[in-house]
Amino acid sequence: MKYAPIIISVYDRLDHLKKCIESLQKNELACYSELYVISDAAYKEEHIPLIDAVRTYINGITGFKKVYPVFRERNMGGNQSIRLAYQNILQIYDSFISLEDDIVVSSDFLQYMNTALEFYKNDERIFSICGFKAPFLLPKDYKGDVYFYPCNSPWGIATWKDRWESVNHDYFDRYSELKKDSEKYKAFTSIGFYIKGILQADSRKKIVAGDLRVYYHMFQHNMCSVFPVVSKTQNWGFDGTGEHCGNKEVWWAKPELDTRNQPTKFIPFNGYNEELLLNHRKFQDKINGGLIAKWLKYTWVHRLWKKIKKVLA
Repeated sequence: MKYAPIIISVYDRLDHLKKCIESLQKNELACYSELYVISDAAYKEEHIPLIDAVRTYINGITGFKKVYPVFRERNMGGNQSIRLAYQNILQIYDSFISLEDDIVVSSDFLQYMNTALEFYKNDERIFSICGFKAPFLLPKDYKGDVYFYPCNSPWGIATWKDRWESVNHDYFDRYSELKKDSEKYKAFTSIGFYIKGILQADSRKKIVAGDLRVYYHMFQHNMCSVFPVVSKTQNWGFDGTGEHCGNKEVWWAKPELDTRNQPTKFIPFNGYNEELLLNHRKFQDKINGGLIAKWLKYTWVHRLWKKIKKVLA
């Protein structure tokens, strides 16, 4: 089997990066895998010592077939830096495995990813292989090792050159495009009301939501991702140190990792399990505020309340 390269993006979080690398080193396939560590340059002078410490650590990483440090000479921002890395690496490889520095993986993560990349490579309906399984309830009669979901998760992801390069990663007003067709907009937001806020923020240029742009592409082309029924990854970034995760610990970001050490039985995609999709949707709505937030958040009522709070503050 040809093993996909591993790509990790990092800024100044040395402790997170160490956890990520140490978990990867416990994988049997680590010694057969090439590792690219993408280190963005400091955007504040006071960050320079932190970046230097991260790069010193990167230069000492062992346990992989080869380690390629990629040190940016100027700050590009996380999104632009990793996009350039993917672009360059896909000139050499047909697929890749990507992690952010705050992701910890199971000991069979690389086996799972590489086997799945091989199994699904010719099925163009599959956009990506994901490692994170949110702790929502699976249907009682669900017996598979994996399931299919019409979105992706960046918390440990693998994909192929042709899939990645088919996405329009640049800005355009996706919100306005979707709102032209109410049924299409309803279908797009059916994965959870939280996606409305990300869609609006990206379309208004308040954030650069790369994962949202990938999901938009998947939605337009009826694509899905493969997920494990027991999580292969955890996210340790909800501690105020990252760009998007905030500083409030959340119980669901660190589900128990898969310790079974048994081969994953992959299955062809023959449609979705509707009960599973419903359970996932309910879980997403619950962790994002519940019923009240579902009907009021991202509406004029919510915007008015935010303005009132700002004035009162």
